Amino acid sequence: MTLQELEAQREALLAELSAPDSVTFGDRSMKNRSPEQTRTALQLVDQEIAKAKAAANTTTPRSRIIRTYTEKGF
Repeated sequence: MTLQELEAQREALLAELSAPDSVTFGDRSMKNRSPEQTRTALQLVDQEIAKAKAAANTTTPRSRIIRTYTEKGF
């Protein structure tokens, strides 16, 4: 996932935390996750965001130098 998608998912989870646990409209009803589950999901998304930001801030790896040594006149 991209950083923008992760941040959008984080915003959705924050909105879900402030939403009621269940909503009923007529004969239909919808039940949200429990606040504990939402907080756990929020922590996981925050960890993924931190990983994505750390990966974006890393510099390019140093190039490796391979030295070969020979004997016998090569």
